[in-house]
Formats: sequence, C-alpha cells, structure tokens
Amino acid sequence: MGFFSIPCQTGRESTSVKTMYTSMYFFIMGIVLCASHLHHSHSPDSEEHYMDGDHNTKYDREAFLGGEEDAEEFTKLNPDEQIRRLKGVIKKIDLDGDGFLTEAEISYWIQKSFKHYKDEDAKQQFIEYNRDGDGVVTWEEYNIQMYDRFIDFDENIALDDYEEESFRQIHLKDKKRFEHADRDGVPGLNVTEFTDFEHPEETEHMTDFVIDGALEEHDKDGDGFVSLEEFLGDYRRDPEAKEDPEWILVEKDRFVNDYDKDGDGQLNPEELLSWIVPNNEGIAQEEAVHVIEEIDMDEDNRLTEAEIIENLDLFLTSEATDFGRQLHDEHFYHDEL
Repeated sequence: MGFFSIPCQTGRESTSVKTMYTSMYFFIMGIVLCASHLHHSHSPDSEEHYMDGDHNTKYDREAFLGGEEDAEEFTKLNPDEQIRRLKGVIKKIDLDGDGFLTEAEISYWIQKSFKHYKDEDAKQQFIEYNRDGDGVVTWEEYNIQMYDRFIDFDENIALDDYEEESFRQIHLKDKKRFEHADRDGVPGLNVTEFTDFEHPEETEHMTDFVIDGALEEHDKDGDGFVSLEEFLGDYRRDPEAKEDPEWILVEKDRFVNDYDKDGDGQLNPEELLSWIVPNNEGIAQEEAVHVIEEIDMDEDNRLTEAEIIENLDLFLTSEATDFGRQLHDEHFYHDEL
C-alpha cells in the first residue's frame, strides 16, 4: 500500500512513518473538533454564550472575533467614522427604507452575513490552496497545503493500527467529498466547487453526500435511520445512577422535540439533515429577537437608528454586525454598495 506516494517500510523507518501517521491523525481530529465547536458555537443554548440567562457579550467577541481585537480596533476610530459606518450597515438592513429595523429584516440580514463570510473565507482558502494560480485546486494541491505532502491511501486495505486507520478513513472521506464537489468533470475544483467542498451543508448538490456521511457515521445497524441510541452514541448509563446526567436528558429532549418530527422514534434522512446542518434561519431569528429586546427602548418591536446608536456596544457584539466584522468590511458599511 502506498502512503505519501511511497511504499511502507519496516523497522526504524516504519516507526518514523507511524509517527507521521499519528501526528497527522491528531492534527486532523483537532480540525474536526474545532470545526464542530464552531459549528455549534452560534447556538444561543451555549452555557458561555448565555450565562445565568444573560447574554454574554464578552463571549461573543472572544468566540467570533478571535478575542476583542476587531472590536477594539473599531473603538479606536473617531466617533464620526464609527457612526458613519454603523449608519451604512443600518441603511442596508432596512430593506423597505421606512427608517425602522424589524425582526424579519434583522434576521434576513444575519443570514445574508453568514453566507457572505462563509463564501469569502472559502475564496480566501481557495487562493491559498491554488498554489500554481491556474484557477483550479487539484487533490494534490489540497494535500500539499493540508499536510505538506501528497497522501495516497489504498481504499481497499485497512490498517492494523487504530489511529492510523481512523486517519485513513477521514482522509478517504475528504477525498470522496472532494470528488463529489467536482461537478464539471474537469480535474480539480474551481472556486465555486471548492466552496461546495468546504461547506457541503450549504449546497443542494452536496445534500445527499452529507446525509450519506451522517448515516455512515451514526447508523450502526444499517437500516437507513438513526435511533435514539445511535443518536446518543457510545453513552452507557451508570447502573448505579438513579437517573441520566443532565446532558443526556437535554439530548433526548432535542431528539424527541426538535429532530424527530414524525415521532416514530428514529431520524429519517430529512430529519437527520436538520440535526447535522446548522439551522441558520433559526439562529438568525433568535438573535434578531434578542437584539430588539435589548435595544428597543420604546417597546414597539422595531429599532430606529437613534436606538441603535445609543446602544452601539450591544449592536457591535451582535450577529447583526457579525460581531463587529461588518464595520471593518466596506462591502457592508459603504453607502454606494
């Protein structure tokens, strides 16, 4: 079997290769766990996001700005420039131009912001991966950027070492996702296909792939559905415990009330998709409600420019401005755009 396009060796060289296998396995698992954290970090149910029922704006900044650097940079601008940029964003959120921001307008804007920055981040990665600048990222370029070398696993030969085999499975899934994103049949991914590869949950073309991957991971009995037991994973109740821990109760409640829409005790592919793909619409609506509740001084369920400016710091730490990021992005605050 080939690895790094070279045959496996024995003895001393084998130990070196095994070390590389293991190092890269933990590197990839770190990426997966980090991605999983970011995937759920928008959730208002997060203990850190909402502390004792109160919105924690410090967490917003740290989790989504990588610290408070962007927010601090904005505060260093002169007050007139701060207000000018903020008014530019407000004007764009106000779709009907009536001078008020409604829950629907703020929610729509947040969803638009999510998509914009996902696309922009994917485009930036595309530039980094497209080393020869030919407008196409090949599988080899992807490997070299990710691992500093080309990796070639045999799809039909499992590895004896558990960690090595786990990494092999992850790498093969990435390769399958890469190939599935290639719609035009030309070797390699153009920028649109690369965005689909990076965010398969956002693209209808990739939906079947996302569902198949989730079933492969969670559907242990192969019946095409995910039961509650499969949903909970490897959890085994302590025989001495009188009741399940709180996190299990929460997960069971989510399974029954949020995901299992038809109440048959299992998740079909459509229900499974609602579990594994973030509900940006729901997230955006919840944040819009929160922003209005905090800023709406006259309690008319809509925001004026004056109310927002008076509560500048809260709006800065809201997803309505992507936690201040939009106020640095001319695409969002420039009046002419």
